[in-house]
Amino acid sequence: MDEQTNTILGLILAVIMGIVTWATISKREQQLDDPDDDSVIYLDQLIEKSCLQPNGKYLLRVLRQSGNLQKDDQVFNSHEAAIKNAITTFKRAKIDCAYVTKNTEVEFFFRRPYHHHGGSTEGKKVGSVEIYKIE
Repeated sequence: MDEQTNTILGLILAVIMGIVTWATISKREQQLDDPDDDSVIYLDQLIEKSCLQPNGKYLLRVLRQSGNLQKDDQVFNSHEAAIKNAITTFKRAKIDCAYVTKNTEVEFFFRRPYHHHGGSTEGKKVGSVEIYKIE
């Protein structure tokens, strides 16, 4: 292929990626605005929407977008304390809402609503939170 064909193919792929990104963001915003949809919620709604059991110890794990640990695991004496700490981490990262991926009596997982493509810092940003009941 010549240079002009490569340029045209590159532009077409860039437009397709832009459309997919826009569609994903729009879908998450619609889910956030829908009161019957609990998959994307504001951070201050996380405690009330959580199905975690009220008593016990909870392990909080904060992961980067790359899947590596953002910080060391922490143990809390209540699910509210673990969720509040996770909310603080998300707010510090300027994340306003969360996409809930698992919500049971013993596990509560949520992540940022869409991937942040931050150039050289891509993958190093806060990506998700996992809360496990351990006792």
